[in-house]
Amino acid sequence: MGAPVNPAGPASATENADVLGLIERALPGSRPQTSQHLARTVRIRGVQAGDAVFQQGEPIPLTLLLGGYGAFRRTTVDGQQITVGIAYPGELYGFSSIASTNASVDLVALTDCKVGLWGGPEVRHLAAADSGLALEVIDRISAFAAIITEKLDGFLHQDARRRVVRILARHRDLFFAHPAILSRAHLPSLVGTSREMTGRVLRELEREGTVARVGRNGLKLLRPDALDADSAPLARDGG
Repeated sequence: MGAPVNPAGPASATENADVLGLIERALPGSRPQTSQHLARTVRIRGVQAGDAVFQQGEPIPLTLLLGGYGAFRRTTVDGQQITVGIAYPGELYGFSSIASTNASVDLVALTDCKVGLWGGPEVRHLAAADSGLALEVIDRISAFAAIITEKLDGFLHQDARRRVVRILARHRDLFFAHPAILSRAHLPSLVGTSREMTGRVLRELEREGTVARVGRNGLKLLRPDALDADSAPLARDGG
């Protein structure tokens, strides 16, 4: 992973307005003055596909994905890369920055991205003065903890087929888009299983007429109803 395309810099008036609208949507409980301050002080960065927004072990910033898609990837102690979630445009990430924690994952751009960034101490200062923002942060961190618990349950108790179907259903807009954002190559790290096991499940789904493999890494959804039926008992956590 290389360096971002551009270093973080101040936003233009248009970017400030875009950031303000997204902040107001993402943090409805915070005071208007807080949202306005965040819009004024945002630092904008462009990131090329394949490069890191932030890296595992670095201080985590509060991050607003203004455009493009990213993947949260963790490298285990034995060197295995696991994709633990997908970052969608218009969403805020890195709420644990309020505690000035280091990132437990890399945020890597799947496509060319534009991100807005704030430092952890700045977010903490704002939360100390705005109870609404503080509660938003608590709610987001609590929701994230619940998602992690669900994922751990999935790794421990769901077989490979259910895990593959869960990922395909949750991110169908990215796997089956034209052009696709996620490919078959992303599945093993998202599912948390071997490439061989993931390929075996895909061949099974292909025999059943649910999906078709296209080219070297593509997928085509043939029967959305079958994918929905197979994933119906599974909670969608949004990555």
